[in-house]
Amino acid sequence: MDPVRQRIQDDLRGLVQGEVRCDDVFVQMYASDASIFEIEPAAVVRPLSRNEVVVCLQYAAEHNLPVHPRGAGTGVAGGCLGRGIVLDFSHSMRRVIKMDESTVRVQPGVVHGELNRQLASIGRVFGPDPASSQVTTMGSVLAVNRGGSHFMKYGAARDRVRSVQVVLSDGQTVELSRHTPPTIPQGAVSAKREYHLAKQVAELVSRHEKTISAHAPKSLVNSSGYLLHDVVNNGSVDLAKLIVGSEGTLGVITEATIETDPLPRHRGVALLHFDRLEKAAKSVTELRKYDLAALDLLDRRLLSLARDYDPRYRKILPPESEAVLLVEVDGDSLDEIRDQLKKITHQMCRRRRVAFDSTIALNEDDIGLYEQLPLRVLSTLYRLMGSQRPLPFVED
Repeated sequence: MDPVRQRIQDDLRGLVQGEVRCDDVFVQMYASDASIFEIEPAAVVRPLSRNEVVVCLQYAAEHNLPVHPRGAGTGVAGGCLGRGIVLDFSHSMRRVIKMDESTVRVQPGVVHGELNRQLASIGRVFGPDPASSQVTTMGSVLAVNRGGSHFMKYGAARDRVRSVQVVLSDGQTVELSRHTPPTIPQGAVSAKREYHLAKQVAELVSRHEKTISAHAPKSLVNSSGYLLHDVVNNGSVDLAKLIVGSEGTLGVITEATIETDPLPRHRGVALLHFDRLEKAAKSVTELRKYDLAALDLLDRRLLSLARDYDPRYRKILPPESEAVLLVEVDGDSLDEIRDQLKKITHQMCRRRRVAFDSTIALNEDDIGLYEQLPLRVLSTLYRLMGSQRPLPFVED
């Protein structure tokens, strides 16, 4: 083992009870994720608690080592890779701490799909849903501000965060939420750290307000850089919103309280078939007029692989389909959903005549088959070799 790694391993094993590994084989396992990049870390730590995260960050600060929080490694932009200390939260810090009628408190290693299975037992759901929900951790969902297929109904993760417990670079732990900073005398240290941070952020945003407003992307979905445009509002500073989407660069999330929503009583799905990708893309503007729960675009390559993957898709995906829009509607009654889907398909196929065919599903088995189409095919895409293999490098 490299002498530097050996020293880091010996030091950290004397400070934390969680697993610490610096051997060549183990660090190589953490040198890659779902991206095209590969960077070998100096050490991998699987912390058992917040206190061990604190110790690791204090050690990293003393020895000038970067820290890289990691969940399941599902990111396609290489966000959890680096040459410092990788903190693997998916191994031990994966508890659902508390659930109530409107919120849930989680550790960062909780898997998104598992969280929603537990929430379903009380009729609730955490709406923002990444494509890899069955493996993606909540730390990742918050770190990159994931939205997912149901963005139209639930928004992104930062729209659902109440508070986050964060360990800062110096090892101090803070609980960040919406703060109204008091008047803090210059140089005072007695006030809580949260209020000092809120005051500094408020001053920063105020000083650069015109620049922030002028350069804010005019887009429904935006996870580019620090999202400052709505952090300060009516004298209060929402530091939790600032942390969500910052990808571990402002602090390491060790717990989070997030809002949940009632599970819909019923739902239905329609597939709209198009002979040109351009028609499908342009139809999104028209479909946004309806009260949709989800809207996904599937291109020819995905459809072709789906037909080869499962014979059932050959029956519902005509060979002339160049693109498909998957439309989801939910509500209190199946009749209401059926009427809404029929209205949508009639508009797109008969009146506008942009889609040449449609398929409606109202039972859960068929809905699951349709919704799982892109997820099932993605694994097939990654098995392609050579120039046909996709090269993911931008988070969607």
